[in-house]
Amino acid sequence: MTDIVQNTILPFVEHFRSYAAWFAFFAAFGETLIGFGFFIPGSTMLLFLGLLAGQGYLDIRTVLVFGIAGAYMGDIVNYHLGRKYGIALLKKPWVHLSDNMIEAAHRFLNSHGAKSVFFARFLPGMKESVPFFAGSLGMRMDKFLIWDFFGAVGWSLEFIGIGYLFSASLSLAQIWLSRTLTVVAFLMSLLIILFLLKRFMIRNAPIAKSIALSLWKAFLNNRYIKEFHVSHPKLASFLKNRFDKTTFYGLPMTVFILVFLYVLALFGGVVEDLLNKDSIIYVDRILANLILQWRTPELTIFFTWITYLGRGETILLFSLAAALILFFYRKYNELLAICFSLVGSILFVYVSKLLFHRPRPQTALYFEQSYSFPSAHALVSISFYGFLAYIAIRQIKSTKAKVNILFAAILLALMIGLSRIYLGEHYLSDVYGGYLLGTLWALAAAVILEWMTFKKRYVSLKPMPYAKILSLVTVFVSAAIFVVLGVFHPYKPALRHDVSIKKIEKITDLFSDKNSRFTRNIIGVESIPITLAIVTDKKRDLCKAAKREGWISTHRRRSIDFPLFWNYKLPLCSFYKKSKNRIYLLKIWDSQATLNGKRVYVASTDAIKSFRWGIYPVFTNDIGEARAFAIEMFKKRFSLHKSYMVVTGAPVIKERIFKQPYFSDAKIYVIETD
Repeated sequence: MTDIVQNTILPFVEHFRSYAAWFAFFAAFGETLIGFGFFIPGSTMLLFLGLLAGQGYLDIRTVLVFGIAGAYMGDIVNYHLGRKYGIALLKKPWVHLSDNMIEAAHRFLNSHGAKSVFFARFLPGMKESVPFFAGSLGMRMDKFLIWDFFGAVGWSLEFIGIGYLFSASLSLAQIWLSRTLTVVAFLMSLLIILFLLKRFMIRNAPIAKSIALSLWKAFLNNRYIKEFHVSHPKLASFLKNRFDKTTFYGLPMTVFILVFLYVLALFGGVVEDLLNKDSIIYVDRILANLILQWRTPELTIFFTWITYLGRGETILLFSLAAALILFFYRKYNELLAICFSLVGSILFVYVSKLLFHRPRPQTALYFEQSYSFPSAHALVSISFYGFLAYIAIRQIKSTKAKVNILFAAILLALMIGLSRIYLGEHYLSDVYGGYLLGTLWALAAAVILEWMTFKKRYVSLKPMPYAKILSLVTVFVSAAIFVVLGVFHPYKPALRHDVSIKKIEKITDLFSDKNSRFTRNIIGVESIPITLAIVTDKKRDLCKAAKREGWISTHRRRSIDFPLFWNYKLPLCSFYKKSKNRIYLLKIWDSQATLNGKRVYVASTDAIKSFRWGIYPVFTNDIGEARAFAIEMFKKRFSLHKSYMVVTGAPVIKERIFKQPYFSDAKIYVIETD
């Protein structure tokens, strides 16, 4: 995006700077003019001009003056059109004003009088039509010109001023914008998405229910369904009973079984991926390494308190509190069901940990004795907190309240799972597996609860005296104990081990594992191969050497900065360099190995030969071309002890992330410096 601005937009602005004033004028005039304002994004253009003015490319005073003039002249034209042609002009097809808009503008003008000309400036759809109606209804021109002038000034200041202030504050934002704020922005986006989904469900639930019932009735009344019922009466009766809402063994049991089998299949798929060591393993480790770059003390404190909600002491405390509250209200069915969900899921998760023996991530911040898969925290976020939400939803009649509780439970579960990934205590697949396993036990507990309710066991018992007061006291006491536990009984820090440096006898030892011969993209799929190995004194800085030879960091050109990982890690540095009609790419990794007492670095090379539509990169087919270009750079910069080629496998034809094929001779060029 930065390159587009620097290489395309800004040169255009520099060339046409003298026309910017007229651009502002016609943008404001065009959006204001009746009939055309609905198609010309003048306000967006003015906002953009304000951005450029804030960066110093345009004069803010000139943009404001011409913007105000354009808006003012557009309103005057609308006024005179209304005064001369009146309502007759509204019948023209190119005006595009509906009868509802005409009626609304009339009401607005009659209600607010002359002030309506000012207020209409800030209302979409009104700013084009009200000046026209002011002329057609015979408003005095001097009164119109006075009020409309202030409206044009306010409207222009609104869009140009916002763009200018935002642009001028970009430098300040760059200083204060940090990883913490980025993560906060992500969390806020998550909250907004959940809020919008919740509002959508609340508003459209009645309509969706009505449509679903209509479709179901239409399905049952279909001629082919009726013929099937006549020709297969027993099967049709069996299927009909499965959708009977009046009995627990009908629709409720059918839904529970289908959902249970689906979630079980998903969990089986995760287990299969773990056993087969599919790409999910690479995604797990890649994400674990990426999270390291986003850790800050503030976020660590925040996510530590979130993760406290899922540790054993907290679950024991809150489960006792929940049991007491259910006992006060004599909800014995719910009490039995939640005990089944919680105890069963915890026992099963620890058996699963012993079966899989998956070690914790090396990036863990806190010491954990148990194995990694599946995540117990993610499990209890569903089997305990989620099931509590299910119990609450059953007791509440308001649809809006039900949806609010549902989304609050979803948000809590997501935050607990995210905290485990952020703190490095679990991989992504651990959390996902925990969610699925928790869902299975919550479903099983829900079946037990609904069955006991259907059998009318303990369904008409009245709460104990003062149940509400006792419940509130229980909530406050458990919350206070939770805070005390968090402050005085924190997690123990994980033991930190220095990264071990292994000694190798020859370069090919680094690539004995087939997976280490190739880089991988962010979704864990094999990408381009390693083509270079540099054996040099560990004090040398290869990244600085590349810069001295004219290589440029890809961070300056994000459009070609494709993230690649080797051994689950991002490169030390990533560069590009233009030469003739090629853009060569170079990424360097520290192998954490030594050969003959010197550190070994590995690198991948690639080349872009063109851009399709100016955006989509088209790569060369031969990886060796880019390798040869990079070799020349290293030969110029370093005093070579020796260089040679090693073979790591058979030549292959593979595909990059963009499904573009390439040929690799499976050779690595080794450079050993003095």
